[in-house]
Amino acid sequence: MYGKINSALALLLASSTFMMQSIVESKLVFAHYMVGTVDPNTNHAQQDIDGAINVGFDAFALNVGNPGADWAKNTVQQLFDYAGTRQSFKLFFSFDFYADGDISQHQALFAQFKDHPAHLRYGPGDLPVVSSYSGGGIGPDAWRSFKTANNVYLIPNPEADGNYYSNPSGFFQSWGDAVDGVFSWETAWPDTSDTPVNVSSAKDVAVKSAADAAGKAYMMGLSSLQYKHCCGDSWYRAGETNLPERMEQILSVSPEFTEVITWNDAGESHYIGPCWPEGLTSEILQYGNSDTIPHSAWQPLIASFIDAFKSGSTNAGAMKPHSGTFAGALWYRGVLTSCSNVGDKPRGAGAAVDAVNYAVVLPAGSSGLSIRVTSGGQVLATQAVSGGLNYNSVAGMRAGAQKVELVDGSGNVVATASGSVDVGTSPTNGFCNYNYYVAGLQ
Repeated sequence: MYGKINSALALLLASSTFMMQSIVESKLVFAHYMVGTVDPNTNHAQQDIDGAINVGFDAFALNVGNPGADWAKNTVQQLFDYAGTRQSFKLFFSFDFYADGDISQHQALFAQFKDHPAHLRYGPGDLPVVSSYSGGGIGPDAWRSFKTANNVYLIPNPEADGNYYSNPSGFFQSWGDAVDGVFSWETAWPDTSDTPVNVSSAKDVAVKSAADAAGKAYMMGLSSLQYKHCCGDSWYRAGETNLPERMEQILSVSPEFTEVITWNDAGESHYIGPCWPEGLTSEILQYGNSDTIPHSAWQPLIASFIDAFKSGSTNAGAMKPHSGTFAGALWYRGVLTSCSNVGDKPRGAGAAVDAVNYAVVLPAGSSGLSIRVTSGGQVLATQAVSGGLNYNSVAGMRAGAQKVELVDGSGNVVATASGSVDVGTSPTNGFCNYNYYVAGLQ
């Protein structure tokens, strides 16, 4: 009898150890979520969570710029209430130090929800997760104090620390006992530039190497573009093929976590979900309106990426459609770069290219297929595509309608993505909108 009990106990302990290792080693994907006013008389909070689940996200990272505001608490409460009914989806806070640099204000809101069943927990201690946007400026001592007092799994964004990129090993010598991991935000796009430039993962590789040596986790950002035309500023960071390029880089670097920037940031144009108008200003809605300029057609591509990332794939050639026989999208700016208005050109406008951009994911073994790109009634290119992730930025975009077609070896059109708005050359509402129109392949 003793032998049987002992064997059962050993099996149970081994099973528990395996489960703990699975929790620790599992790769997770989050979506950065800008907490704004969400009308409680709508089902907007539920739509956001259900939409994120359908794409394959594990959690929203809740960016709260004003943690003491009643509207912020109300929205957070709606999200937690509904997430509590969906066991597969969690929430955690990403303290926004750019909007509010007082960590005690963020801590107060976190304390209200840290024990909620829908709050994401991670790591050997199954601790509530906390991240941030910015926050390197408060230094390791403040973060160490917060971590100790609140017993959290901490993955902040400490890029403001001078050693973070210039001397990553030195950074972890100072910060090692203050964090469980780190999140690089700015590497999700190329630097602002006056000439076309591609995103690079060189900084990610260096920081992750140092994080690995220090026994810390690493989180990379995945995004499409960055364009802002409000609040007294206007800038653009290249987005021609930034999204699929970054997918390749993240799979290759293979961090523990990925965070998509963002689910709903209309102000910086990198949303992939709905941006509810009750929480936005009329100024932002002129260029970042998900009703008139939707980005949801990027979701099938991201879902395919998430599947590959979670399976441990390190090559985008291993990506396959999340569902169906293909996943793809076309995206383009609604104005040519010749569009001008006095004082209107955003910083970084020189990086923009008049191009039709596409990405398509096909099953392994696909052959005889091609993508045909048409702009303003003229075929710009016909390019062969195969299994995995295929993408390109086809220069020469003209004014007029934009279209991408998936064509088989006999010349038959298998699927089409057609832009909903023709490209023009003139400003709208007094400025040249550098946001992207996105159309899904169907």
